[in-house]
Amino acid sequence: MNVFKGIAKVGITAVASISFAAMALTESGTVIKNQAGATYRDSANILRSTTSNLVETLVQPVAALTLINDQSKLGAPGRTVTFNHVLTNTGNSTDSFALDMVLPASVISSATIYPDTNNDGIADPGSTPIASGDVVGPLAPGESFEFVIVADIDPAATINSSNALTITATSQAVVVDGVAVANGGVSAQTNTDTVTATNLPIVEITKALSSSEGASPSGPYTVTFTYTNVGLTDMDPLQTNGVILNDVLPEGMRFNGAVSWSISGTTITASGTTSGGSETSGDQDLAFTTCIAPDASCPNNDEIQFVMDGLASDESATISFEVNIDSGLSATTLYNQGTYGFDEDNSGTVDVGEQDSTNTNRVPFLITSNYAVIANNGGCDVGTDNNCDGSDDTNHEIVDIASASQGARVSFTNYIWNTGNDEDIFNISIESSTFPSGTSFFLYKSDGVTPLIDTDNDSNPDTGVIPAAGETCPSYLVTDGNLCGYKVVLVATLPASALGGPYQITKRATSSSDTSKTNTVIDRLGTITASTVDLTNNFRAETSLTVEDSCDAADDNCGFGAGPEATPVTTNTTAPGTTTRFTLYVTNTSGAADSYELQYSSTNFAENTMPADWSVVFKNAAGEVITNIPVLGPDDAMLVYADVTVPENATTATQDVYFKVVSPTTGASDIKRDAVTIDNSSQCLAFGPPNANGVTYAGGSIVYKHILNNTSNDAYTNIALTVTNSDPDFSAVIYEDTNGDDVLTGADNSITSIASLAGGAQKVLFVKVLAPANASQGQDNITTVETTVACGTLQIIDTTTIANTNMKVTKEQTPDLDCNGTSDTGNFVTTNFAVAPGECIIYRLTTENIAIEDAHNVTLTDATPAYTTFNVTGGIPSITEGTINTVINGTTGSIIGTVGTVAPGESETLIFGIRIDN
Repeated sequence: MNVFKGIAKVGITAVASISFAAMALTESGTVIKNQAGATYRDSANILRSTTSNLVETLVQPVAALTLINDQSKLGAPGRTVTFNHVLTNTGNSTDSFALDMVLPASVISSATIYPDTNNDGIADPGSTPIASGDVVGPLAPGESFEFVIVADIDPAATINSSNALTITATSQAVVVDGVAVANGGVSAQTNTDTVTATNLPIVEITKALSSSEGASPSGPYTVTFTYTNVGLTDMDPLQTNGVILNDVLPEGMRFNGAVSWSISGTTITASGTTSGGSETSGDQDLAFTTCIAPDASCPNNDEIQFVMDGLASDESATISFEVNIDSGLSATTLYNQGTYGFDEDNSGTVDVGEQDSTNTNRVPFLITSNYAVIANNGGCDVGTDNNCDGSDDTNHEIVDIASASQGARVSFTNYIWNTGNDEDIFNISIESSTFPSGTSFFLYKSDGVTPLIDTDNDSNPDTGVIPAAGETCPSYLVTDGNLCGYKVVLVATLPASALGGPYQITKRATSSSDTSKTNTVIDRLGTITASTVDLTNNFRAETSLTVEDSCDAADDNCGFGAGPEATPVTTNTTAPGTTTRFTLYVTNTSGAADSYELQYSSTNFAENTMPADWSVVFKNAAGEVITNIPVLGPDDAMLVYADVTVPENATTATQDVYFKVVSPTTGASDIKRDAVTIDNSSQCLAFGPPNANGVTYAGGSIVYKHILNNTSNDAYTNIALTVTNSDPDFSAVIYEDTNGDDVLTGADNSITSIASLAGGAQKVLFVKVLAPANASQGQDNITTVETTVACGTLQIIDTTTIANTNMKVTKEQTPDLDCNGTSDTGNFVTTNFAVAPGECIIYRLTTENIAIEDAHNVTLTDATPAYTTFNVTGGIPSITEGTINTVINGTTGSIIGTVGTVAPGESETLIFGIRIDN
């Protein structure tokens, strides 16, 4: 049967004591929640935070118990002996327990289990006996069940014989809420109660307390000891120390006098008197002494010792006194148990070996919980968690932050202090707020990164467990020396468009154990300041958190501060048709990240407008074209290049260029004035192609083609051309391309000057050099054509070498798409065409002797280009005269055709194929 249910049937309420200190295991069914947070800097170096998903772990039930204590007592044949026991559920889930009693073969004839719900050490009057094998409970974690075993001593028991019964408590938990009970707990425990039969006096003492619970401080409460001679033999009342009783009170419970003795019927000492005393009533004597803490003999606990005369058989008496409960105690259970000894051998005195031989029953007193909380700004030393003040709810009520930028993340650190006498969890809620619409709020743990989550499963974010006042604070909490506190960080993300102030929000901390106990703290922001940005040249602007000596004042000529400037900060000089670059820096001088658009104008300010054919392009440090800066952290700066392209026909002038950055979110902006000066002076006439080299034979001639370009936007006139030769036997004539056919013909006129050359125009010139008939082999002649104009002197130099042999090489190609060694078109060309991977090309190299003597030891050399291999097939490679080195199909390398001698006017050809790699 379930004893608690059985007791309920007869109308008796079972009162169990709870020791919170015994609840060492996390309660079964507790959901352990965890959510991670992380901080990082993005590509714009802005500090950001993110949170992980929430993970939950269910605590598995563990069965465990304690059963106290083993005992040894004297018993009179034919009478009873009472053994007191306490069964405590030290597991982490509600459990019931079977009580199994095993009797010995002798001395103890029978025994009965009774509840002792009022902890007075005797069976509850009218209570139902608990049979061996019955189940008691259920008991919550930490809950105790007090009971007594009343053992009947066999009337025929032999004097001085001993035997023992055992009582075993066994957990009944196997599965709790569908979850199997974990191994590792103590699921059963046994006590042994030993009885020794005697026909001498036997004194039993029980202890009772007038209340089982009370606040700290409270009292007085009455402690009553009842002592009875349950033996068969009277004790001689003339012996003055037949019984010695000691009571060491638990810390926090203080002796308060008012000692009373039932035999005399008087109060020996008044309430509040803590000294010892004595009393005589007829033949009975009582004396007691006290030791009141703190004392060298009893530094922490009050102690009382009673010495009284013995009693006749079946005679009983009581001793009572008052106790008070100290202030400042944490909610817990105080346990008190007396120890005593008596004249067991009836020798007339309590021998040393008989003193403190027996314990009374254990009496619990529950210090009731008083829940309280204070939420404040900590009252700590600035910037630290030192010298905090958790008890001041007046002077530390407000968390003040003077200012923040538009769009900033503002962190308020609040301290939640447990000022009650029991551990508690405090829910954190956000209440009234005057912050601008669009402000978002997020609660974080003490680190300001990890989200504040719900640890007690009531759907509200909370602090987690905070120890009671006066208890030791874990390292992750703060302390003011007496109280433990938890830091809660509220982050307010401001809307980018908001300004002004002050603004405030109220946060409330509410006890999870007693929701009537709450306290508030106010987070206040003085003002939201307008965001600012600084656009400068060549150097970033200095901010309150950075140092930049080259750009921290207006006279640094960098554009520091708000613009636009009265005169250009920087003026770049460039030629028409060129691009000039301004090096800009955009510095976020606000306390929050922002984004910016980049704009330009020729005036102050018409967005993205410039004169015709002018252009402005913004680029980042990597050279990528940009039109905006997506995000820039506070006090950060970004390099921006502004490339201004001037029209090719621009005349000499100075053009203003205004640059602007503006935030589409906060409206922060800055304008800087620069300028571009167009300079045509660097543009001049230019010869092209560049200097040339050529070969001719003695008595021959060679023609060099050149182009005279006017790169300026201005016309040049009366351009005189002079020509000189390094060898006076050589001669040279300059021709213009009179008929414009790009080839020197008889229609072209020789010239010594050019009357006019318009801006941007060009003139084709031919320089014909004639070699004398007696020129020697290998001789060089340098022909110099020169002109001097306003922008400088220009010249072109052609070098002619005399050689009677001169080979010309021409390379041509034709497609062979099917790679069969035969041209697909039948024509070799010098122009480009497309060929896909895996297809082929045929090359033709032709060498021609364009001199007047034989050329000897002629070789033609080529190689496979990158991404190709030789295609040896269909009769290629081949050569018209001579031999070819061995090439292997599919390989790479050189191909060499050894021709030998080539006569003037003759030519030889080398043909080979290549395949494009797949």
